[in-house]
Amino acid sequence: MTLDPKHRSHIITDGPERAGARAMLKAIGFTDDDLARPIIGVANTWIETMPCNYHLRRLAVKVKEGIRAAGGTPMEFNTISISDGVTMGTEGMKASSSAASSSPTPSSWLGVVTCLTAWLPWWDVTKPYRVPPWPWSG
Repeated sequence: MTLDPKHRSHIITDGPERAGARAMLKAIGFTDDDLARPIIGVANTWIETMPCNYHLRRLAVKVKEGIRAAGGTPMEFNTISISDGVTMGTEGMKASSSAASSSPTPSSWLGVVTCLTAWLPWWDVTKPYRVPPWPWSG
């Protein structure tokens, strides 16, 4: 049995009952052709507060080019980013520690709740997360 490439993103793009969702996506620049392809999320923690994440906006552009070249439609979204180096020795470091131990990550939640076919977390763009093992993920 062949896997439908849009096995998850069709939930938000296909059928008359999803006209409102398509209208919202078209309002931000997606085309009918974009919505006919699998939507692949690109989680990005780009932020101007630290050098370790500052380059990620440029990297996301390249990742999105690769997704388009492979026949998908990229959808970039931001997620939490905290700098241990900047917050070291401050109250902010407590937030950094608790955010690191949170599960699932905000990017995982967003990938599931928006019905993306796959999503690429910023820390490893070589291993896309397919359908997560959570029972409510469909």
